[in-house]
Amino acid sequence: LAGVRISPPGVVPQRTRRDRTICDLTYSGVNADTVSLAPTEAMQFGNALRRILFQIYRADPRWGPVYLAKADISDGFYNITVNANGTKQFGIVLPTAPGQEP
Repeated sequence: LAGVRISPPGVVPQRTRRDRTICDLTYSGVNADTVSLAPTEAMQFGNALRRILFQIYRADPRWGPVYLAKADISDGFYNITVNANGTKQFGIVLPTAPGQEP
């Protein structure tokens, strides 16, 4: 297949749960060719604690105490939009057990 990009799977060990399967999109250059559509200010990594503490500080005490919750969404499913012309260029290699059909 002309132009196909095959990305290998990987595994990230987890301390207290099953390992997490990932797909390395840097291997075949998929990440480098991704078009950034979101504005830079939408990416707010690194300042979460400051933002959370500021919101707690600003909270109206008439509504009662502030409660926080943390959720791990590592087992979630992610939908990525791929242009119909690009679907045949996006491949992931998945291993099979010996003796099984791929």
